[in-house]
Amino acid sequence: METSNVYTAVIAISDPGAAVAARQIVHKHGQFEIVREVPNAVMAVDSCRILRPDLLVLGDDSPGLRGSEVVGEIRHESPDTHIVMIATYDPKHLKSIPEVYLAVSLSDPDSLADALSAVATVKEHPEAVAAPERRRIDRRLKQDWSKVFAERRRDGRRDHGYDVDVDVD
Repeated sequence: METSNVYTAVIAISDPGAAVAARQIVHKHGQFEIVREVPNAVMAVDSCRILRPDLLVLGDDSPGLRGSEVVGEIRHESPDTHIVMIATYDPKHLKSIPEVYLAVSLSDPDSLADALSAVATVKEHPEAVAAPERRRIDRRLKQDWSKVFAERRRDGRRDHGYDVDVDVD
């Protein structure tokens, strides 16, 4: 790619083989510098809070809390981070998560490369994001996520390795 912009990336994938594959694809793409690799979604939240990366490649199969369970908190902590969610096989269920920028599968390596190109394009040309999409994202960012996550922590829901349904008004 002929561009001078290099963006920061964090990879948070628990499976070592998938993490290596994602690392190779990100490195080969050339527009992203990997600044940290972590093995789970909880550490991804901390990494995004501290580093504020341009890109987070997040696996959904993380032990403890799944990647799909922490995307709201990540968006709250680092609103400018684009999240590309990695599914082991089929990413269809991840596409319904509003905070996820793109959902891809490592079974199709080109899908991650295409996702990286899309993130780089949006970083270079923020006006490329459709206005209704931007308004929807802004609305979500204004929600007080700290109250949502404080309630989850208070109830001890964060310490369990299973899905918990939460009703938030």
